[in-house]
Amino acid sequence: MKKARKRPAVVQAYRLGEENSVVDGLTAEGEIRLRGDGSFEVFSPEAMGETGEIAHTGDYIKLDSSGRPYPNSAEYFEKNHSHIAAEFYEQRSNEVSVWMYGDPMCPEIQYLMEHKQLTFHEDDPDKYFRAPLWGTILYAAKDAVIVFYRISRDEKGRIADEDFNFVERKEFERTYELLSER
Repeated sequence: MKKARKRPAVVQAYRLGEENSVVDGLTAEGEIRLRGDGSFEVFSPEAMGETGEIAHTGDYIKLDSSGRPYPNSAEYFEKNHSHIAAEFYEQRSNEVSVWMYGDPMCPEIQYLMEHKQLTFHEDDPDKYFRAPLWGTILYAAKDAVIVFYRISRDEKGRIADEDFNFVERKEFERTYELLSER
């Protein structure tokens, strides 16, 4: 697998459940939907179905470079961002592993297939990658990037768990940099 990291950036983010005109506007546009149980559906570019990614009060939404929202859990967001002012946060740049169509099959992708229900769909290049994430089925085009935020291993070095998501290729190219192989 390749290594990458987010480019240093200041991002806009908003905490769900707090009064905010941006969240109100995204809700009015249908990009965010309040559910009857008090949780939220966030319609990121990868949420192409009838349900959005499930987020909860206190979680954050960030806006991608095209202005579309996507959720971050409060724990992840607060660990990886520093508040600057108002809705602006500095994103910390952590190294992540990434996998793209055409890369060799690896144990990390095999684990996702066996344990996280990642599937590939040659007949639908716009929804080539599919997996249950954030309480819904997310889809990504064949040129998307699978980003591994965390890979846990047991005492024998076997994969015990992985946190991952899909990132559209254009968004990946704008916001990440591939690291040179060591």
